[in-house]
Amino acid sequence: MQAASKGLMLVTFLLGIFMGALDHGIVGPALSSIFQAFDVDSSWGGWSMTIYTLTFAVSIPVLGKLSDRFGRKRTFMFGISMFALGSIVCAFAPNFAVFLAGRAIQGIGTGGIFPITAAQIAVSYPPEQRGAKLGLIGVVFGTGSILGPIVGGAIIKYLEWEWIFLVNIPISIVILILISRIKLEQQVQVKPIDYKGISLLAVVILAIMYGITSGQWLIAVIGLAAIPLLVMVEKRQADPIVNLSYFQRRPTLLLLIVTFLSGAIMTTSFFIPVFSEKVLQMAKGDSGFTVAPFAVASALASYFGGVLADKLGARRIMAIGFVIAAAGAIALGMIGEEPAVFYAATTVMGFGVGIIIGAPINVLMLQAVELKDAGSAIGYLSLLRSMGSSLGPVIAGKLLATYSDGFPYVFGFSSVLAFISLILLFMSIPAAKAVAASKTA
Repeated sequence: MQAASKGLMLVTFLLGIFMGALDHGIVGPALSSIFQAFDVDSSWGGWSMTIYTLTFAVSIPVLGKLSDRFGRKRTFMFGISMFALGSIVCAFAPNFAVFLAGRAIQGIGTGGIFPITAAQIAVSYPPEQRGAKLGLIGVVFGTGSILGPIVGGAIIKYLEWEWIFLVNIPISIVILILISRIKLEQQVQVKPIDYKGISLLAVVILAIMYGITSGQWLIAVIGLAAIPLLVMVEKRQADPIVNLSYFQRRPTLLLLIVTFLSGAIMTTSFFIPVFSEKVLQMAKGDSGFTVAPFAVASALASYFGGVLADKLGARRIMAIGFVIAAAGAIALGMIGEEPAVFYAATTVMGFGVGIIIGAPINVLMLQAVELKDAGSAIGYLSLLRSMGSSLGPVIAGKLLATYSDGFPYVFGFSSVLAFISLILLFMSIPAAKAVAASKTA
């Protein structure tokens, strides 16, 4: 691919990330207007985010695998089209049930945007440039997430809430026009589609994710109990949707566990506004801005973490990220009641989180698998991170409910997870060397 084509490809795929991140933050300010329009209370309104999260989680591994079969370009176009369709359904929904259907369609579309973008960027650049380019995903996502609430607030102030979703349509059209002009070379794997595996995997993910997010632990247990059946079915498939070797081989298994823990650590940021209200005695209107240093630092770290991963090694930078995140969490838990320390600690923690969920883990995963499986491999990283980010707030919420002064326990929990991840990273070194040796043999 020529340099000009690579640049257009990079801009096009990153524009998809920006749209998804913008939508993620833009919906929040509109929720009360949406609830009022459909005459539903907040308990039902929560399904607006829940159903989006569930369908996103299911679509990640499925579309990641199908991108290796049908091509990343077609899968990305499918994701953008579904996201646009879901936006239209949400904007013109006659009732709340149809609105939720639109959110579900949006979630499916997002699953064809985020992991596919990372996979495409990874295979388009040589290893010595891969980290820096992957780091741009975090920068763009962070920018979209920061701008989302601002744009959403402006739309609600001056326009109707439907424009929260309609704004996605022109962006989607631009992306589809741009991607149609790009020729992407990819050797696809034409094999039978594993419909049984897709169906079972969807049931497992939906049960586990819904059980975790709703506190219905019996449903989560049913999902876990169905895993052996999924494994049995997948062993008989010519091209299973679940690559069992990822969970059997030490290098990939440890990386997936680390990604899961990273997702849980990341969700500590959800409690920063609550901490500022309860401990720093900030007004509710001001507390939302306290997460800004975390978000900005995370976005910057995503890029610099990628650049440094190319120069110093992804595993080393990943380890440094966990140490930085742990230091920030410990400071928040122990001396965060001082405003100056609070802002410094959230910035430090945000920088660490930006590294551990950014380019380095993707680079490490791609070093452990064949590039032809990039879509599937990145998809499972995204899935495990999503599952970790669903479990993290549940545990943190329990800690806050159990202890009168629960914030030190919440941030301490994050630091413990960071140190566990460090140990797992070091445990994976011998296996990673063996994989590298086999690739060069």
